[in-house]
Amino acid sequence: MRKLLITVIVLAMCLLGTGAFASTQLTKVDDYEKKYETIKREKEGLQKDNDKLLKQLVAQQNNQETKVKKDTETFLRALYDYDTSKGERSWTNLDGLVTDKAMEMLKPPGPDAKAEKTSPETTVVSELLPKTLLYYTPVSSDKANVFVRAYQTLDVNNVKTENQTLLDIQLIYDAKKEKWIVDDVKIQEALKSEGYVS
Repeated sequence: MRKLLITVIVLAMCLLGTGAFASTQLTKVDDYEKKYETIKREKEGLQKDNDKLLKQLVAQQNNQETKVKKDTETFLRALYDYDTSKGERSWTNLDGLVTDKAMEMLKPPGPDAKAEKTSPETTVVSELLPKTLLYYTPVSSDKANVFVRAYQTLDVNNVKTENQTLLDIQLIYDAKKEKWIVDDVKIQEALKSEGYVS
């Protein structure tokens, strides 16, 4: 009987020891899981920071006068080169070159702002002239301003007139499109052919 009692005590101690060992192992597993979740959240935060810094770096590398001016010239051609007999207007070729905010500034208000083809006697043909001047100013890694003195010819019924317009354009870098797009346009008063306002 004594052997049975000793065997039961030894088994109870083994079970108690195994239970204590298992409990410490479970606690360690819980600690490891908590550490894993903490490290995972930190990694996600660092990845977001890294992505943001990478976008800023790419924008900074692209915030060079030639690149900004090239994308601004593309915008100006889309804005000023149109033929109403083809159903074009100054705002119809701007998709992908401007933000929604800028499009609201450039497109006539209201739901009826549709570009329909015009008859030959009311056709307007507009063209941006090569003597247009652009003045570039970097603002931040992903923002730039360009001040423009735009020269344009308008042809209405074979009567050509030349106009000058001052534009203050704010651009932002779109990393997805890998180009500068117009975010804000302030059109100044049209200039007389001599180059002054009044």
